[in-house]
Amino acid sequence: MQIQITAAPDPALIAAAVRHGLRRPVLLARCAGWALLLGALVIQFGTGRLSVFLVAGGAALGVLIPMFLLNHHARRVMRAGRTTTYELSESGVASSNAESRHSYAWRAFRSVEELSGQLLFRLGSTRFLPVPTAGLSPAQIDQVLGAASASGVQVQRR
Repeated sequence: MQIQITAAPDPALIAAAVRHGLRRPVLLARCAGWALLLGALVIQFGTGRLSVFLVAGGAALGVLIPMFLLNHHARRVMRAGRTTTYELSESGVASSNAESRHSYAWRAFRSVEELSGQLLFRLGSTRFLPVPTAGLSPAQIDQVLGAASASGVQVQRR
């Protein structure tokens, strides 16, 4: 199997990949923020005093930090966005553009997730490589996911 895809960055696909890829840290920040806001509410009802620090911390963790994480990641990917060539083979995945080339063996990936219009190759808890699938047939996508699965990578299909 040797599949090659050349694609320009798509803001909608990048935003979807970033939202999906950062689900866990964003959820943790939001839960911590809501916990701080709940703590401020309990203190307000218990003592009659409003804890400005808990409210500010809860708002920051619950709203501002998730917005910053998502926007920062998406903008960074778009800023570096150049037409990229992806090569998918039995040995792994490679991506290259005018400035750089990166190559990953299958064992470098923790998982591969099939999203709408792209495959999301996870390198770590917050590191991922989104590969658009617009030019691929369903059989080719199955072939890539099969190669990943055969190499011991966890595959999550739609």
